[in-house]
Amino acid sequence: MQQIFFYDIVPVMERKFSLLFVFVLTACATKSPYLQGLECGTDQLWKDHPVQSVECFDAAETAMDTESNYVVKDYEKVMLKTYQGVGFMAGGGDFAAQSFRRAYALQTQIVQENSADIAKQQEEFKKSARKIPGMPGLNEIVNEINAEMDMGSQVLAMRDYVNPYTTWLSAIYDGVASRDFSNAENFLRRVATFAPDNKFVRTDMDAIRSKKEHVWIVFENGIVGRLYEHYMAPRALQAWNINLTVPDQARGTVALPYLEIDGIKTEFLADVDSIVKTDLIKYRTEHIISSVVFEVGKLAAAGGVIVGSAVAANKNRNAPGLFMMGGYLATKAIMSVRKNWDLRSWDSLPAEIQVARIEMPQSREVKISNVGNVKIPTEARNAIVFVRILTQNSTPAVIIGKLN
Repeated sequence: MQQIFFYDIVPVMERKFSLLFVFVLTACATKSPYLQGLECGTDQLWKDHPVQSVECFDAAETAMDTESNYVVKDYEKVMLKTYQGVGFMAGGGDFAAQSFRRAYALQTQIVQENSADIAKQQEEFKKSARKIPGMPGLNEIVNEINAEMDMGSQVLAMRDYVNPYTTWLSAIYDGVASRDFSNAENFLRRVATFAPDNKFVRTDMDAIRSKKEHVWIVFENGIVGRLYEHYMAPRALQAWNINLTVPDQARGTVALPYLEIDGIKTEFLADVDSIVKTDLIKYRTEHIISSVVFEVGKLAAAGGVIVGSAVAANKNRNAPGLFMMGGYLATKAIMSVRKNWDLRSWDSLPAEIQVARIEMPQSREVKISNVGNVKIPTEARNAIVFVRILTQNSTPAVIIGKLN
């Protein structure tokens, strides 16, 4: 189970004083239709089946509206629209611009999306914490846990939630295909803050404005890191013996240091692990708040506690009433389930993105190391060659997106 909030559970327990609710919670299916759609979409895309890929992503979006078995992440929504745009480019469709712009627009909403839920959790914490003398403030607890989680972390979050890959693709497409130089310049300026050493990003606008034909190369390198559970005993909650498990992001594995295209090397554009981590921090904060609210609510529902010599003890073990006993037992059972966070994720993403750019060769053939010669269709004046290599010894997958 991923997010079960104290304020959602209490009304249920008031109606059902049994542990049946717990078994219902644990009976959900192990597969998510949404994640299946995402995996299908990227699988079909890299098999060079762009039409089927877009259909899979469409199915994922449909499943998202009715998904009850998985909490959809913001980065997944953004990457879904990004890959939809790539699919439209590869299939020659006219909807790539719409997909890229929707992907970029989604990023501007992310900071605000869950503010209402967090506010509710804050209020529930205050209600429960008032019954427990000495309980520190929720912000103090969350900040301490986040600080401890980030010490020595393998993956660093980005400074701001802007997906550099999505933003870069939006810039290239808007600039070349739509001739929207203003948008392209604004997007590339944002990308440059995440990849300041990338010479292609710095000069892409000049290439877009020129009348020359170009080929951009995108290298999707390696495999994204998996989510895992991090066990911790927060200092602020030690007096009450409250321990938590918090989801974190492991480092992915890259296949190659770079690709070489006619003597030019691809350069770093985006760390997908960091994109996931940035999104995870927001959800992780919700996880932490949810866990703390639930644990504190459990103590309060059990009759409250007193603090003596930094040791918490139950104040009222014989609280009367069916709800008090049933609520406490159900809460305890649910928490044993909630310790195992939902660590499923979109596993077919790369660990990092690299890019390069060359002028269109007269032969219209692009020689790429570890790949071979890639022929650019004659109907494409400007194009993007997408290369995916999972491991050093895996067979490269190549798709070509037409810009104009």
